[in-house]
Amino acid sequence: MAPLPKPPGQRRRERPTQGRWRTLPAAQPFKRPPTLPPRKPAWLKSTRSWWRTVWASPMASAWIEADVPALLRLAEMVDARARGELGATETVAMTAIEDRFGLSPKARRALQWELAQAEQAEPKRRGNVPKLRVVGG
Repeated sequence: MAPLPKPPGQRRRERPTQGRWRTLPAAQPFKRPPTLPPRKPAWLKSTRSWWRTVWASPMASAWIEADVPALLRLAEMVDARARGELGATETVAMTAIEDRFGLSPKARRALQWELAQAEQAEPKRRGNVPKLRVVGG
């Protein structure tokens, strides 16, 4: 497996053929996420919460209408897993779908997606902290 690309601030040099990182917005990209279709048995509360969370995430800004059916399949798997009905093979498939949609830190790095962050506070400077010295004994 090839090494994952480094974030922009960690590169030493850039090749012209190297892909560009995409910064995803921190704000909710969709005004209204697609709704989960009705089904029997009804969606679990945890699955409905997961659905709202992923559609409110910055990653949703990279998804298009054609991605919704695959995300619905993923929701089915999330629901089945919460019910204890998902086997090991299906769990591996679920992880692969999550990775394709950038739903893990490793997947975002492989997709070269960077999340926009709120302004971070400057690290506190230690000021006049006494340094340790070796004292002969």
